[in-house]
Amino acid sequence: MQLSMGIIKVEIKIPELVRAIESFKENRLAALEHLTVEVKSSVSQMFNQLLQTEMSVFLGQPDQSDNKRNGYEEREYALKGVGCVRIRMPVDRKRDFKSVVIPSREQIDPRLKEDLAVLHLAGISNRVLAMISKRVLGVEVSTDTVTKSLTSVEDKALAWLERPLEKKYWALFIDGTNFKMQRRSSTEKEPALVVLGIDSSNCMSILAMQPGHKDSAECWTEVFKDLVVRGLNPQSVQIGIMDGLPGLETAFRESFVNAKTARCWVHSLRNAMAKTPERLRLAFKKLSHQVMYAKSENDAREAFKGLKSAMGSDADRAVRCLEKDLESLLVHYSFDQKFWRTLRTTNPIERVNKELKRRTKSMETVGERTLNVVLAFVAMRLEYHWQRVPVDSAHLEKLGSRKKNQIEAVVADLLH
Repeated sequence: MQLSMGIIKVEIKIPELVRAIESFKENRLAALEHLTVEVKSSVSQMFNQLLQTEMSVFLGQPDQSDNKRNGYEEREYALKGVGCVRIRMPVDRKRDFKSVVIPSREQIDPRLKEDLAVLHLAGISNRVLAMISKRVLGVEVSTDTVTKSLTSVEDKALAWLERPLEKKYWALFIDGTNFKMQRRSSTEKEPALVVLGIDSSNCMSILAMQPGHKDSAECWTEVFKDLVVRGLNPQSVQIGIMDGLPGLETAFRESFVNAKTARCWVHSLRNAMAKTPERLRLAFKKLSHQVMYAKSENDAREAFKGLKSAMGSDADRAVRCLEKDLESLLVHYSFDQKFWRTLRTTNPIERVNKELKRRTKSMETVGERTLNVVLAFVAMRLEYHWQRVPVDSAHLEKLGSRKKNQIEAVVADLLH
């Protein structure tokens, strides 16, 4: 019996199939290994036939009438899904033949290079990936090959970070984050300016991640301008949640005139706690949480009065720290209750920071180019989750419980 599959013809003999099944019963691992060798041999023969045909077509061209074959060069080629196969690259006397089936210096299937890049960006160091590549990908690669593989996805990843913003976003989360990055001889802090948005479907999205800029109002103004140039409708933005960086609220209002500004509770409470006497910190935090998690704006204001009365003059500096930001801290109450949890803090950006730290921790050295691609990859990974989970409280509970994501889908998003 014969089956034709494109350019490969498979012959199946029933007695041999019966013997093959018996071999699986005796030793399944050995049988699988034998089957793999058979597949590699067939693929190798197919490639060699393609290359020989390609050479024949080349030598049949009018300008090659005085040229002839001159043997072949045998080498290995790593093919995705198969592993290393032996090929015979035909050679002509003039050395003019350039194969399009397997380019002259190519030793690894470009698709495997993309896989290497994605695994590296997913958090596996180049050294570890080089060690396990034989088992995972079927081909042994060097650490240098892993590093160079990033070029296969770099352009697509970076282009995604600068994509046109076609949706309408009604809420923006704004924060600068610092993460540690390994250099060859030191560990340095790298700043990144991050903007997340909630769209009309109430799904979160990463709108900007710009590395290498200091966290200042002037830099943020440039980020806001860039968002508008990329298509963000400033009229649709209703709220911006941010920390207390001097001048940031003013810069935000100038760019988004219809929006309210809200302070992040986590940042504000952290600042206030730093000004609280040690003996009062536990009580201050408990009373502050009653304000933060109140069931209405009126309840929050009453809870703050209770905090202020209970602390008296003993924690005056801490109370005033919260009081000066109180109006901004209560802005979320003017929106639908299902969004209160989300709008109280810039915690979603902390998730970005956590992912960046996790991705860069396992990399021995991270240069500027790699850093940019890592930023883009982290953004796309989180985007994959967030675009499938609206930001209402019930869905956020589900989001918090999901520790792993489907890497295949991320790869598809990244490469296509």
